[in-house]
Amino acid sequence: MKLFSSTKKFFKEIREGLSNYPVIYAILGAIGIILFWRGVWHTADFLPTFFLGNHGESSINYAILWDSLISLFVGLALLLVTGLFVTDFIGSQIISTAAKTEKKIEKIAKKTESEERTEEERLDELEKRFEKVTSHLDEHLENIEEKLKIK
Repeated sequence: MKLFSSTKKFFKEIREGLSNYPVIYAILGAIGIILFWRGVWHTADFLPTFFLGNHGESSINYAILWDSLISLFVGLALLLVTGLFVTDFIGSQIISTAAKTEKKIEKIAKKTESEERTEEERLDELEKRFEKVTSHLDEHLENIEEKLKIK
């Protein structure tokens, strides 16, 4: 967990530094996206050759696989560093929807808290009324008992 938070902090510092240079930031983001998808594409092209056979060639060229994987991981690293991995693949629409949902939950929680306070106030009022009624009943019972003793 400590490694995750320090890595997250490191990436945040890089993004803050790059935000001062938006053109470089955009270029690194674009390179990251292109390298990532190039790696995915070439890996996808290599896998059928590996699993289904190489169609008469004497050996499989593993340099293609390594080239693909290096592109994939360099692109992934650039996307993570620039913070574009999440926004590119999840999208700002989903992120904003999640933020709106979180705000709605907070609003409901506040409303529930206020309703709870109102309910507590009602219970306090009912308890006071009950005590008042009980004390009146006690007084009436005492009066009745006194009248019965007199007779």
